[in-house]
Amino acid sequence: MLQFGRKQCRLCFGIALATGLLCSLTVATPAAIALDTTSTVPLAPLTSIAALNAQAARGSWALERGADGSLKVVRFAPGAGPVSLQRSGASVPEPDSVVTASGDPFESQQWGLAASGFPSGWATSTGAGVIVAVIDTGVRKTHQDLNGSVLAGIDLVTGSGDGSNDQNGHGTHVAGIVGGRRNGVGGVGGAPSAKILPIRVLDANGSGFTSDVAQGIIYAADHGARVINLSLGGPDPSPSMQTAIQYAKSKGVLVLAAAGNNAQTGNPVMYPAAYPEAIAVAATDSSNKRAAFSSHGSYVDIAAPGANILSAWGSGDSQYAWASGTSMATPYAAAVAAMIIARSPTSTAAEVWSKMKSAATDIGAAGVDTSFGYGLINAALSIQGGEEGKGYWTVGANGRVLPFGGVKHYGDLVGAWIDSPVVAATATKSGKGYWLTTASGQVFPFGDAKWFSDMRGVALWSPIVAMTPTPSGKGYWLLGKDGGVFSFGDAVFRGSTGGMKLRSPVVDITPSATGRGYWFVASDGGVFSFGDATFRGSAGAINLWEPVVSMTASSSGKGYWLVASDGGIFSYGVPFRGSLAATPNSSSYGAGVRIRALTSGKGYYILTANGTVLPFGSARRFSGPQHLGATAIDMMIAQ
Repeated sequence: MLQFGRKQCRLCFGIALATGLLCSLTVATPAAIALDTTSTVPLAPLTSIAALNAQAARGSWALERGADGSLKVVRFAPGAGPVSLQRSGASVPEPDSVVTASGDPFESQQWGLAASGFPSGWATSTGAGVIVAVIDTGVRKTHQDLNGSVLAGIDLVTGSGDGSNDQNGHGTHVAGIVGGRRNGVGGVGGAPSAKILPIRVLDANGSGFTSDVAQGIIYAADHGARVINLSLGGPDPSPSMQTAIQYAKSKGVLVLAAAGNNAQTGNPVMYPAAYPEAIAVAATDSSNKRAAFSSHGSYVDIAAPGANILSAWGSGDSQYAWASGTSMATPYAAAVAAMIIARSPTSTAAEVWSKMKSAATDIGAAGVDTSFGYGLINAALSIQGGEEGKGYWTVGANGRVLPFGGVKHYGDLVGAWIDSPVVAATATKSGKGYWLTTASGQVFPFGDAKWFSDMRGVALWSPIVAMTPTPSGKGYWLLGKDGGVFSFGDAVFRGSTGGMKLRSPVVDITPSATGRGYWFVASDGGVFSFGDATFRGSAGAINLWEPVVSMTASSSGKGYWLVASDGGIFSYGVPFRGSLAATPNSSSYGAGVRIRALTSGKGYYILTANGTVLPFGSARRFSGPQHLGATAIDMMIAQ
């Protein structure tokens, strides 16, 4: 029988004893809880799922969208070589795997997973092999969601045991949120392939000693943990516990602590969350609002789902409960950290935290705030971004330029008089300069960029919308909204649609590898090729959900990518590396603006209207201020 309960977790830390401070984490007593009716859910045996997967021999498949917006499934035979669908609207081919009616039955009830982008991220990382220490009431290692994932830890309450004696249930709940296995039964954790190191410091009543917590932190740091989860805390600081956290940090361990559940009872500052060495995690509800109980203050670093969270409970191998608290939010954040480390094992704790905070969805006041810190965790975005790229610049319609990574600021147009908004920008070949251009066709050089003339004084039939440099960096093309092309320096005019009647306006241009041709794209997805730029396909024949806003080509000239305003990607002759459209809370970034590819073709960036840059494939993530003071209009990559 599967057992369910509904719990409210409270953190109350700091009862004075003669021997020191008592660390108390209390789960409401059964008498105060209205338990849900016991439910029985049929679960597919693991053996049957494995057998079905072993029999899967359907090859691969993809979706193709018709001109009328309809979808159909296209299948490919087993053993076929790599397949690349170049038809417009086609998805990327994927293996035809087996699904069952049950799967992990409770996953659909675990709202925090989708809200934080975990399912979107599992294709890239599931936290495999990363050790997350759960310092708590113990972890029931035989629970069906955790069996095989729990390492031998330590019991500091009794002085003997491996940490698996959870007489309270809370520690098992936390562990299930971190690393519940995706095994066809029960629920699933955020990092289902992570390893759990159980360290029992709290007894059946959720009580324990500060010294045990500090010893547990040291033990975790000395026994391979890369992440420590502290779903406990209180208003009284402990210098020795802070020293233990500093020790863990010195060994490269990321320490996350619950911000506290005391917003409605005075909202005191909570420790260990308030120590600068720890990452303080607040709780959100299913509406992306601060959970009413979640403590808030300047020490809050990030937020995660923490209201009505379903996970394993420690009172039996098939028991589950809903619980609320920052105790539940913290392990979701710990799972994101594990996913990042699994993908980039050499990442330092500081680098892991940098990725987490730069990927967080800003759901409160603009920027860092006291309720959510940097924002709501975003697992999918946190693990995106590889190791390629030196840096980039973002550009606003007001002419402001912001540098990221290893690039420098060479000036901008903030405060300068310009007769129309800035609409496009492009960097020099050296990466030591760039040009900005306005809708009227004025070009402004900065750094080592040279001015090769522009459209000043010329009456344009339609405004300029884009620009691109020649491969030599000794010239550039400007593109008009009507498809008119203007060439300067060593840029050679190869043709345009300036005299044609187009169905929709032109939005972006990209050169061929040799510079002896170029492509440009219209908002309906139609692609126009000139010179030696080879046409690879377009989205012009289908009904798009959102208009195309930009394009970028591979340096090899073998293909190009288009991006729609919702962040959806169309790839032709080049690999699909991911899209903003599949990213949780993507609407919070605003519409897509530009796509720009790495020289290697192994990754690309999408710039959104609010200035956020999202990396895909091998493109490296860089953090920094994103406030352009105006709508973002373009980005430039230093190769």
